[in-house]
Amino acid sequence: MGNFKTSVVPLAPWIYAIDQQMVRSFLLVGTRRALCLDTGVCPADFPALIRQITDLPLRLVLSHSDHDHTANLGLFSEAWCHEKELPLLKNDPGARAVSFHTLEEGDTIDLGGHRLKVLFLPGHTPGSIGLLDETEGILFSGDTVSYGPVYMFGAHRLWDSYLPTLRRLCGMAEDGVFSSVYPCHNTCPIETSAIRHLIRCAEGIDNGTLSGAAAALPHPGAEDVLLYQDGPCGIYR
Repeated sequence: MGNFKTSVVPLAPWIYAIDQQMVRSFLLVGTRRALCLDTGVCPADFPALIRQITDLPLRLVLSHSDHDHTANLGLFSEAWCHEKELPLLKNDPGARAVSFHTLEEGDTIDLGGHRLKVLFLPGHTPGSIGLLDETEGILFSGDTVSYGPVYMFGAHRLWDSYLPTLRRLCGMAEDGVFSSVYPCHNTCPIETSAIRHLIRCAEGIDNGTLSGAAAALPHPGAEDVLLYQDGPCGIYR
């Protein structure tokens, strides 16, 4: 990955985006502790950036283990993630000195003033998670929901799990559990309607009613990947 300018952008009184142009991490600050969600795509002094905002005790959580979310993992001594991401992290050089703890569906992280509930969202990776603030109606979706395009090709993608995950999130949004989505890529925040677009996109791929366009991605093994789109959302498959 190339080096991108790193900037910290306040999105709400307690939500900060750590932006590196093509990818976004989050710093969430409560009254008793703070949480960093992911560590970026290229080298940056994440601990120093965070300490410019808060000196509260900090917990690092990984939404998943893709390398564009773990570039600065080695700057932290501890991290929390879903157990199904641990095998993938074994190949990450930055993970060697990190002590990992596991999170699972339904776990809660109390920051003081904000309680974040862990949602298990398999598909993009086996152990992708989201963080839900039910009081604020916000879902921090990792790479599961965004305008994308969402990467669903190559190793470690669970295509058969992705559509059920999207349908589950759509039901939660329709029930009013959350009303906005904060993704790690592209526009942020976005409306929950993005989930319905992604569902239609995935269904169209499955039933052959949606045509894909050549993606021309600069990744080894991605020569035959197609881009499928519905509205503002897309999936690479």
